[in-house]
Amino acid sequence: MNTSINEQDLARDHARFKQLMRSAMKAFLISIVVGLIGGYLVYRFLPSGKYPAVILYIPGILAVLVTCLPIRKRKNEWFPTPESLKAASEYNPKAK
Repeated sequence: MNTSINEQDLARDHARFKQLMRSAMKAFLISIVVGLIGGYLVYRFLPSGKYPAVILYIPGILAVLVTCLPIRKRKNEWFPTPESLKAASEYNPKAK
């Protein structure tokens, strides 16, 4: 059995790693925007003093869960081991 990793596999994994990082950045930005807007709407429409302030964070927390779970699933699918993720992140196609 050939255990060596060829150049095409490393390039593919590096492209997947870059796509995963772009998806994570988009999820982060979406979560911030949804959390701010949702928190403001909760603050604006709920009667004051009746609910704890933690309720303002619920839209942001839900946005994080909704946007990050698909990314986590894709990461586990593409990079089943920490070593494969590390190899994909350290690969530099320009150095070859």
